[in-house]
Amino acid sequence: MLQRYIQFVKKNFRPVLSKEAEEIISSYYRLQRRSSTHNAARTTVRMLESLIRLAQAHARLMFRNEVTRLDAITAILCIESSMTISAIVDSMGNALHSNFSEEPDQEYVKQEKIILGKLRRDDIY
Repeated sequence: MLQRYIQFVKKNFRPVLSKEAEEIISSYYRLQRRSSTHNAARTTVRMLESLIRLAQAHARLMFRNEVTRLDAITAILCIESSMTISAIVDSMGNALHSNFSEEPDQEYVKQEKIILGKLRRDDIY
C-alpha cells in the first residue's frame, strides 16, 4: 500500500517552490555559508539542491503541487538532524534522539519560530 502511495504522488505531483519557501531555503543556505562552525566549502550548491528536493518530496507526500513554508522548514529540520554540528536546531535538541511529541502541531510551531528567528525571517511568520 505504501509503495502504491509513493508511486501515485511521484506520478501526479510536480511541486514548485512558493516565494515564501524559496526565501526560507535561500536564507538557510546563506546562513550555512556564513556560519563560522561550518566549512563554507562543504556548503555547496549541491546542498541547496538537496534542500529543494527534500522540500519538494515533502510537498508530494502532503499531496501538494506547491512547496510551502511547512515543506521548507521540514527540509531544514532533516538537514539539521543529519549534521554533527547544527547551525540552528542545537537549542531544540536532535530530532533523531527525541520522543514523539504529545502535541505535534504545537511542537512544529515552536520549531518554526526558532528556525525563522535564527534565519532572521520573523517577517515571514
